[in-house]
Amino acid sequence: MTDRDAMVKEKQSPAFSFVRGDVGCLLVHGFGDTAALMEPMRVHLNTQGVITKAITLPGHGTSLKDFANISNQKLLGMVEMEYARLKENNDAAVIVGFSMGGLLALQLATMRGVDGVVTICAPAFPKGGVAGERTLKLAAKLGSVLGANIPKLGFTSLADKTLSEYLVGYKSYPSQSVLRLVEMMEATRAIFKRVTAPILIVQSRRDDVIWKDSGKHIFDSVSSTEKRLVHLENSRHKAPLDRDRHILFDEVGRFCLSCVKRPAS
Repeated sequence: MTDRDAMVKEKQSPAFSFVRGDVGCLLVHGFGDTAALMEPMRVHLNTQGVITKAITLPGHGTSLKDFANISNQKLLGMVEMEYARLKENNDAAVIVGFSMGGLLALQLATMRGVDGVVTICAPAFPKGGVAGERTLKLAAKLGSVLGANIPKLGFTSLADKTLSEYLVGYKSYPSQSVLRLVEMMEATRAIFKRVTAPILIVQSRRDDVIWKDSGKHIFDSVSSTEKRLVHLENSRHKAPLDRDRHILFDEVGRFCLSCVKRPAS
Protein backbone atom coordinates (compact mmCIF):
# COMPACT_ATOMS: atom_id res chain seq x y z
CA MET A 1 0.00 0.00 0.00
CA THR A 2 1.41 3.42 -0.94
CA ASP A 3 0.91 6.79 0.72
CA ARG A 4 -1.68 7.62 -1.94
CA ASP A 5 -3.91 4.90 -0.50
CA ALA A 6 -5.60 4.74 2.88
CA MET A 7 -2.89 4.53 5.54
CA VAL A 8 -2.54 1.70 8.03
CA LYS A 9 -3.00 3.21 11.48
CA GLU A 10 -0.76 2.48 14.48
CA LYS A 11 -2.73 1.27 17.52
CA GLN A 12 -1.99 3.86 20.19
CA SER A 13 -4.10 5.50 22.87
CA PRO A 14 -5.08 9.03 21.90
CA ALA A 15 -3.26 11.71 23.86
CA PHE A 16 -6.14 14.19 23.57
CA SER A 17 -9.91 13.74 23.80
CA PHE A 18 -12.03 14.96 20.89
CA VAL A 19 -15.57 15.70 19.80
CA ARG A 20 -17.21 15.60 16.40
CA GLY A 21 -16.94 18.71 14.24
CA ASP A 22 -15.13 20.22 11.28
CA VAL A 23 -11.45 20.85 11.79
CA GLY A 24 -9.13 22.31 9.19
CA CYS A 25 -5.39 21.77 9.06
CA LEU A 26 -2.89 24.07 7.35
CA LEU A 27 0.28 22.19 6.37
CA VAL A 28 3.43 24.29 6.06
CA HIS A 29 6.61 22.78 4.60
CA GLY A 30 10.21 23.50 5.53
CA PHE A 31 13.13 25.56 4.30
CA GLY A 32 13.63 25.10 0.56
CA ASP A 33 10.85 22.50 0.25
CA THR A 34 7.41 22.67 -1.40
CA ALA A 35 3.90 21.52 -0.52
CA ALA A 36 4.73 18.17 -2.15
CA LEU A 37 6.66 17.15 0.97
CA MET A 38 3.44 17.30 2.99
CA GLU A 39 1.26 15.49 0.44
CA PRO A 40 1.37 11.99 2.03
CA MET A 41 0.37 13.53 5.36
CA ARG A 42 -2.38 15.55 3.71
CA VAL A 43 -3.86 12.40 2.14
CA HIS A 44 -3.74 10.52 5.43
CA LEU A 45 -5.36 13.33 7.41
CA ASN A 46 -8.20 13.45 4.90
CA THR A 47 -8.93 9.77 5.61
CA GLN A 48 -9.26 10.68 9.30
CA GLY A 49 -11.83 13.38 8.57
CA VAL A 50 -9.50 16.38 8.79
CA ILE A 51 -9.94 19.08 6.14
CA THR A 52 -6.47 19.93 4.87
CA LYS A 53 -4.64 22.53 2.85
CA ALA A 54 -0.94 22.35 2.00
CA ILE A 55 0.72 25.50 0.74
CA THR A 56 3.95 26.29 -1.07
CA LEU A 57 5.59 29.32 0.50
CA PRO A 58 6.74 32.34 -1.56
CA GLY A 59 10.17 31.87 -3.13
CA HIS A 60 9.89 28.10 -2.98
CA GLY A 61 9.51 25.81 -5.95
CA THR A 62 10.60 28.48 -8.43
CA SER A 63 14.24 29.57 -8.52
CA LEU A 64 17.14 30.22 -6.14
CA LYS A 65 17.00 33.88 -7.15
CA ASP A 66 13.39 34.07 -5.95
CA PHE A 67 14.34 32.20 -2.79
CA ALA A 68 17.15 34.64 -2.00
CA ASN A 69 14.83 37.64 -2.29
CA ILE A 70 11.99 36.45 -0.04
CA SER A 71 11.78 38.01 3.43
CA ASN A 72 10.71 36.23 6.61
CA GLN A 73 7.88 38.74 6.90
CA LYS A 74 6.48 37.67 3.53
CA LEU A 75 6.64 34.00 4.53
CA LEU A 76 4.76 34.70 7.76
CA GLY A 77 2.28 36.92 5.94
CA MET A 78 1.26 34.10 3.62
CA VAL A 79 0.88 31.67 6.53
CA GLU A 80 -1.29 34.16 8.41
CA MET A 81 -3.49 34.75 5.36
CA GLU A 82 -3.97 31.06 4.59
CA TYR A 83 -4.72 30.22 8.22
CA ALA A 84 -7.38 32.95 8.36
CA ARG A 85 -9.07 31.52 5.26
CA LEU A 86 -9.07 28.01 6.71
CA LYS A 87 -10.42 29.22 10.04
CA GLU A 88 -13.34 31.00 8.37
CA ASN A 89 -14.65 27.71 6.98
CA ASN A 90 -14.15 25.33 9.89
CA ASP A 91 -15.11 24.98 13.54
CA ALA A 92 -11.42 24.80 14.41
CA ALA A 93 -8.14 25.22 12.57
CA VAL A 94 -4.75 23.75 13.37
CA ILE A 95 -1.43 24.83 11.89
CA VAL A 96 1.11 22.06 11.27
CA GLY A 97 4.63 23.16 10.43
CA PHE A 98 7.62 21.07 9.43
CA SER A 99 11.11 22.38 10.23
CA MET A 100 11.11 26.10 9.29
CA GLY A 101 7.34 25.77 8.89
CA GLY A 102 7.22 24.90 12.59
CA LEU A 103 8.89 28.20 13.43
CA LEU A 104 6.30 30.02 11.32
CA ALA A 105 3.54 28.08 13.10
CA LEU A 106 4.88 29.14 16.50
CA GLN A 107 5.10 32.76 15.39
CA LEU A 108 1.52 32.66 14.11
CA ALA A 109 0.38 31.23 17.46
CA THR A 110 1.61 34.42 19.17
CA MET A 111 -0.30 36.63 16.71
CA ARG A 112 -3.65 34.86 16.43
CA GLY A 113 -5.84 32.74 18.67
CA VAL A 114 -5.01 29.50 16.89
CA ASP A 115 -6.84 26.35 17.97
CA GLY A 116 -3.77 24.16 17.89
CA VAL A 117 -0.13 24.01 16.80
CA VAL A 118 1.97 21.09 15.63
CA THR A 119 5.72 21.42 15.12
CA ILE A 120 7.64 18.67 13.34
CA CYS A 121 11.44 18.78 13.62
CA ALA A 122 11.32 22.53 14.25
CA PRO A 123 14.79 23.95 14.99
CA ALA A 124 15.16 25.80 18.28
CA PHE A 125 18.79 25.73 17.12
CA PRO A 126 20.50 24.07 14.16
CA LYS A 127 22.66 20.98 14.69
CA GLY A 128 25.28 21.72 17.31
CA GLY A 129 23.13 24.03 19.40
CA VAL A 130 24.43 27.51 20.20
CA ALA A 131 27.86 26.81 18.73
CA GLY A 132 26.33 25.32 15.60
CA GLU A 133 24.17 28.39 15.11
CA ARG A 134 27.13 30.72 15.45
CA THR A 135 29.09 28.74 12.86
CA LEU A 136 26.16 28.62 10.44
CA LYS A 137 25.49 32.34 10.85
CA LEU A 138 29.13 33.20 10.20
CA ALA A 139 29.22 30.99 7.11
CA ALA A 140 25.98 32.54 5.82
CA LYS A 141 27.29 36.08 6.34
CA LEU A 142 30.52 35.28 4.52
CA GLY A 143 28.66 33.48 1.75
CA SER A 144 26.33 36.45 1.32
CA VAL A 145 29.32 38.73 0.72
CA LEU A 146 30.77 36.28 -1.80
CA GLY A 147 27.43 35.52 -3.45
CA ALA A 148 27.83 31.81 -2.69
CA ASN A 149 25.29 29.07 -2.11
CA ILE A 150 25.38 26.67 0.85
CA PRO A 151 24.99 22.93 0.18
CA LYS A 152 21.86 21.19 1.41
CA LEU A 153 22.15 20.22 5.07
CA GLY A 154 21.62 16.74 6.47
CA PHE A 155 21.26 13.28 4.97
CA THR A 156 17.96 12.09 3.52
CA SER A 157 17.40 8.33 3.33
CA LEU A 158 14.03 6.96 2.28
CA ALA A 159 13.17 3.37 3.14
CA ASP A 160 10.36 3.65 0.58
CA LYS A 161 11.94 4.90 -2.65
CA THR A 162 8.51 5.60 -4.16
CA LEU A 163 8.37 8.65 -1.86
CA SER A 164 11.31 10.30 -3.62
CA GLU A 165 8.85 12.02 -5.98
CA TYR A 166 7.86 14.27 -3.06
CA LEU A 167 11.43 15.56 -2.61
CA VAL A 168 11.30 18.39 -5.12
CA GLY A 169 12.93 21.15 -3.06
CA TYR A 170 16.13 23.05 -3.73
CA LYS A 171 19.43 21.12 -3.67
CA SER A 172 21.42 24.09 -2.32
CA TYR A 173 20.53 27.35 -0.61
CA PRO A 174 21.49 31.00 -1.19
CA SER A 175 23.57 32.24 1.74
CA GLN A 176 21.14 35.15 2.19
CA SER A 177 18.30 32.66 2.72
CA VAL A 178 20.30 30.68 5.28
CA LEU A 179 21.05 33.89 7.16
CA ARG A 180 17.35 34.72 7.28
CA LEU A 181 16.62 31.23 8.57
CA VAL A 182 19.05 31.76 11.45
CA GLU A 183 17.40 35.11 12.15
CA MET A 184 14.00 33.36 12.20
CA MET A 185 15.28 30.86 14.76
CA GLU A 186 16.56 33.70 16.93
CA ALA A 187 13.31 35.67 16.68
CA THR A 188 11.11 32.65 17.37
CA ARG A 189 13.07 31.52 20.43
CA ALA A 190 12.46 34.95 21.92
CA ILE A 191 8.68 34.45 21.83
CA PHE A 192 8.31 30.75 22.73
CA LYS A 193 6.84 31.68 26.12
CA ARG A 194 4.06 33.64 24.42
CA VAL A 195 2.64 30.46 22.87
CA THR A 196 -0.40 29.34 24.87
CA ALA A 197 -2.37 27.23 22.36
CA PRO A 198 -2.55 23.43 22.64
CA ILE A 199 0.61 22.10 21.04
CA LEU A 200 2.03 18.81 19.77
CA ILE A 201 5.81 18.82 19.36
CA VAL A 202 7.41 16.06 17.29
CA GLN A 203 11.12 15.43 16.79
CA SER A 204 13.10 12.65 15.14
CA ARG A 205 15.73 10.90 17.24
CA ARG A 206 18.05 10.57 14.21
CA ASP A 207 17.68 14.15 13.00
CA ASP A 208 21.06 15.38 11.74
CA VAL A 209 19.91 18.89 10.74
CA ILE A 210 18.62 20.42 13.97
CA TRP A 211 19.80 20.48 17.58
CA LYS A 212 18.99 17.18 19.28
CA ASP A 213 17.15 18.90 22.15
CA SER A 214 15.09 21.30 20.02
CA GLY A 215 11.81 19.56 20.79
CA LYS A 216 12.44 19.51 24.53
CA HIS A 217 13.50 23.15 24.48
CA ILE A 218 10.25 24.15 22.76
CA PHE A 219 8.24 21.97 25.15
CA ASP A 220 9.87 23.52 28.21
CA SER A 221 9.62 27.08 26.88
CA VAL A 222 6.03 27.42 25.65
CA SER A 223 3.30 28.44 28.11
CA SER A 224 0.67 26.03 26.77
CA THR A 225 -1.17 24.03 29.42
CA GLU A 226 -1.97 21.31 26.87
CA LYS A 227 1.31 20.16 25.36
CA ARG A 228 2.92 16.90 24.33
CA LEU A 229 6.37 15.93 23.08
CA VAL A 230 6.69 12.87 20.81
CA HIS A 231 9.95 11.37 19.56
CA LEU A 232 10.15 9.37 16.33
CA GLU A 233 12.72 6.68 16.97
CA ASN A 234 13.61 5.68 13.40
CA SER A 235 13.33 8.89 11.37
CA ARG A 236 15.77 11.57 10.23
CA HIS A 237 14.91 15.20 9.51
CA LYS A 238 12.43 14.61 6.65
CA ALA A 239 10.02 12.95 9.07
CA PRO A 240 6.89 13.36 6.87
CA LEU A 241 8.47 10.91 4.40
CA ASP A 242 10.55 8.73 6.70
CA ARG A 243 10.16 5.38 8.45
CA ASP A 244 7.89 6.56 11.27
CA ARG A 245 5.62 8.65 9.06
CA HIS A 246 2.49 6.61 9.85
CA ILE A 247 3.04 7.16 13.57
CA LEU A 248 3.52 10.86 12.86
CA PHE A 249 0.39 11.07 10.71
CA ASP A 250 -1.77 9.39 13.35
CA GLU A 251 -0.43 11.62 16.12
CA VAL A 252 -1.18 14.72 14.06
CA GLY A 253 -4.63 13.45 13.10
CA ARG A 254 -5.64 12.75 16.69
CA PHE A 255 -4.35 16.12 17.79
CA CYS A 256 -6.28 17.95 15.06
CA LEU A 257 -9.51 16.19 16.02
CA SER A 258 -8.92 17.07 19.68
CA CYS A 259 -8.87 20.79 18.84
CA VAL A 260 -12.52 21.02 17.83
CA LYS A 261 -14.15 23.44 20.24
CA ARG A 262 -16.55 21.91 22.71
CA PRO A 263 -20.09 23.36 22.89
CA ALA A 264 -20.80 25.65 25.84
CA SER A 265 -22.58 23.90 28.73
